[in-house]
Amino acid sequence: MRIACAAKGFGLTVALLSVGGSAGATPATITMTQAHAAIDRIAELVAKDYVFPEKRTGIIAELRKRAAAGRYDITNATLFAQTVGEDLIEISHDRHMWFRYDPDGYATSLKQHTDTDRDPNSDALAARNNQGYTQLRILPGNVRYTNLDGFEWSGPATTKAVADVARFLQGGDAIIVDISGNGGGSAKAVQALVSYFLPSDGRTLMTFHDGLTGKTDSTHVLGKLEGPRLTGKPLYVLISQNTGSAAEEFAYHIRNFKLGTLIGSTTAGAANNDTFFPVAPFFVQSISTGRPEHPVTHSNWEQQGIAPDIAAPRDRSLAEAEVAALKALTVSGAASHRSDYEWALIAARAEQNPVHLSDAAMAAYAGQYGARTIRFENGVLVVERAGREPTRLIPLAEDLFGFSNTTELRARFRRTEGKITGFEMITPDGQTLPVDRTA
Repeated sequence: MRIACAAKGFGLTVALLSVGGSAGATPATITMTQAHAAIDRIAELVAKDYVFPEKRTGIIAELRKRAAAGRYDITNATLFAQTVGEDLIEISHDRHMWFRYDPDGYATSLKQHTDTDRDPNSDALAARNNQGYTQLRILPGNVRYTNLDGFEWSGPATTKAVADVARFLQGGDAIIVDISGNGGGSAKAVQALVSYFLPSDGRTLMTFHDGLTGKTDSTHVLGKLEGPRLTGKPLYVLISQNTGSAAEEFAYHIRNFKLGTLIGSTTAGAANNDTFFPVAPFFVQSISTGRPEHPVTHSNWEQQGIAPDIAAPRDRSLAEAEVAALKALTVSGAASHRSDYEWALIAARAEQNPVHLSDAAMAAYAGQYGARTIRFENGVLVVERAGREPTRLIPLAEDLFGFSNTTELRARFRRTEGKITGFEMITPDGQTLPVDRTA
């Protein structure tokens, strides 16, 4: 994010979440004079600064046409902002052309900052959010996962956070980066992360054409990193329609530098760089004032978005990525871990395509197995043993179940003449413990 008489950014988070107003703020009222003045100010900004000069006249004409018809004669500031913002995106077909009621943002955008990439409020929020890296997980098969909610940039603090994440990911046999809910942020934060997946060759990542200054700036692969490079590890990146702007830049690098596999649905299609301008009395207008250009395509993803390599709805994309990673590892991973990958793959496939058994089939497993009791209730199987917490059994295949409290044990039921007569407790390394049915 840069600030030029306002905040200039490469972020779409606020537009994807809401164009209405600040969460929890008490809605203010405006006069018709203020509403009409706001429309005039927006038209002035579009006429002067919108990145595509040939589109300015059409956007302004349609905005004024709707204003003349009384569409923006609204006294509720939040509703006014939401209506204008939605119309601007519809008219321009540009997801960065949002408008919102935001008294705090208005005050901030009036200020000039000596550090054109930072402001104290953003730094404090990024610190509370761990620079956007909200989850680090070790999935079965030692697939390492991180969720990145936004490409925050706080200078050295972000650099350190990314290095810490890289050290965690380095220990994995494959990597999943989840940006399916990431609305964007800073190009510097993208540079900080994607550099870990590229060799230290200084290649150009993205060139930004700035319509405000007429200048062209580029980002490059960082030569010196505080953490380990992650080149060569299987990489899977989760995307969705809520992946926008700077997050799309990251996905665009993955695609065009052939760094990994994109899984999910086509992204938002918001490539232009935006600048945030104050609009009296307490609004913020985002205007697209620049455009990025990738060195491979000499273009970007504006309006068309980035399509996945493997299509999946957002709530299934992680399961798809786990299956893809584990399938690859069973072929190319270390032979000493092959049984771990195969073990994990069974559960991942069951999550990808859940196993559904009839109530009658499930009830057939209920009974007494020595010290263990298996009950069928409320559509699930529960195993109990004196002195231990009840555990749910999760179907992985016919006669094969996992335990809800561990991934290191499974129950494989055996049948005699069609009747269930017991099960084996099995472990990833192939050990078995037979348990007979007693009632």
